[in-house]
Formats: sequence, C-alpha cells, structure tokens
Amino acid sequence: RTLSSGVTYYLTCQTFVKSPAVLTIEAGTTIKAYRQDEDGRAPTLVIEQGAKIIAQGSSAKPITFTSVLPSSVLPQRGTWGGLILLGKGIIAGGGTRFIEGIDGGAYGGTDNED
Repeated sequence: RTLSSGVTYYLTCQTFVKSPAVLTIEAGTTIKAYRQDEDGRAPTLVIEQGAKIIAQGSSAKPITFTSVLPSSVLPQRGTWGGLILLGKGIIAGGGTRFIEGIDGGAYGGTDNED
C-alpha cells in the first residue's frame, strides 16, 4: 500500500503491517492519530518482522506523524502510540521479546542486517 502526499490519513487503532507487505509513505504525507481506544491502546503503526516500510521525507516535504488534537492541548497521554519497527536484530539476552501494550509484536532474533 502507498500513502500518498497531499492526503491526510487518520489512525484510529493499532495498525499492523504484516509480512510480506510493504508500506510506502510518500514525502509530504501526514498521518494523524485519534485518542486511545476503550481498552486504553493508543493508535500505533507497527511494522512487523518480515514487513517493510519505505518512507523518505525531506525538510521541504516532511512525513508528519501527529495527533488530531490541536497543539495547544498537547502533549496528552494516549493520543499517539508511535511508529514501531519490529526487527530481527540481536537483542540483549538473545531470543525474542514482545512489545508491551501491543497485541503480538515479536522483535529480536539473529539477523542484525534486518
């Protein structure tokens, strides 16, 4: 899937890009997140192991991740969970771990080139 510049996208929940999908985000794209859901999970973009993200903004055309709330009331907890990349690189203690607050979300492994 490609997120095109000039379009504002809205995240309402934890959103997962699963293997072998590729998410392309064009320079100049804006992604806004709504408040956390009824279970307290903030909208988050998660790139799972084996999936890819291609995103290259610039100072003239940045890729912007933000809240739908006006800046005058930010920061505010639960309005943006972040961009999480779940790679296969070696982690402290070895093996794999799971991201806290994310359903699933394994990271870690043996491939530091991932």
